[in-house]
Amino acid sequence: MRYNIFLIIFLLPVFSFSQPTAEQMRQVEEAKKEVRRMKGSKFPEFELTTIDGKTYTNKDFEGKVLVVNFWFSSCKPCIVEMPEMNELVEEYKNEEIVFLAPTFDDEERVRKFLTRRDFDYEIVADVKDFCLALNVRSYPTHFVINREGIIERVIIGYYFGTMKALRKSVRKLLKS
Repeated sequence: MRYNIFLIIFLLPVFSFSQPTAEQMRQVEEAKKEVRRMKGSKFPEFELTTIDGKTYTNKDFEGKVLVVNFWFSSCKPCIVEMPEMNELVEEYKNEEIVFLAPTFDDEERVRKFLTRRDFDYEIVADVKDFCLALNVRSYPTHFVINREGIIERVIIGYYFGTMKALRKSVRKLLKS
């Protein structure tokens, strides 16, 4: 009996707080729809500084293909896809393409994470406002942007075919 009371008092709150509410789920789904609707539109203006001190704006990517991967350091799917994403960077290292990885994690957390994992994208830390401005609430989220700054593809989440879809989009844009 004592054991059951312990479970009810101490574990029930843990499980009830860990599950998203119906309203939270609705908001995430609505945000995903908004992000998908961005396909075919101009990628929003930005100025971002990487953890290495490089500052980028939209103008820096004119004439180049841009792949933007929104992620964070405790996102399991984000971590799972990183080795494949690093392969993508290596595969296209001699092309007119930039791989950018904004995260809402602060720089200290990102640097600590990078001592344990390799991630070869240009990493931009502490950009929560940028993530929210683009309605990114599901991670990872990938934007593939053409040489004119138009969003050609949006991939939300990680699944078996994510890398295949990214490669296909990148190849198509690099040929055009």
